[in-house]
Amino acid sequence: MMNICQSCGMSMKNEGLYGKNKDGSVNIDYCKYCYPNGEFNKFNETFDEMVESCIPYEVKEGFTEDEARKRLIQNLRILKRWR
Repeated sequence: MMNICQSCGMSMKNEGLYGKNKDGSVNIDYCKYCYPNGEFNKFNETFDEMVESCIPYEVKEGFTEDEARKRLIQNLRILKRWR
């Protein structure tokens, strides 16, 4: 089973992409970019800020900026961090 980051929605295909807890153990809920050391990289980041920061990655996948924004709003809203 492939996990997705419960903050940014990135696919975590292997353990190297998982975040870390404060004790150095693997955190399977969040990626290494969002949750590198037992807390969120940008702990006060808002939902809207996360959407905007993820748009360039979606555009690289072939979506327009508007399509990316709509997809991200829909997909990120259901993740653990943003419920």
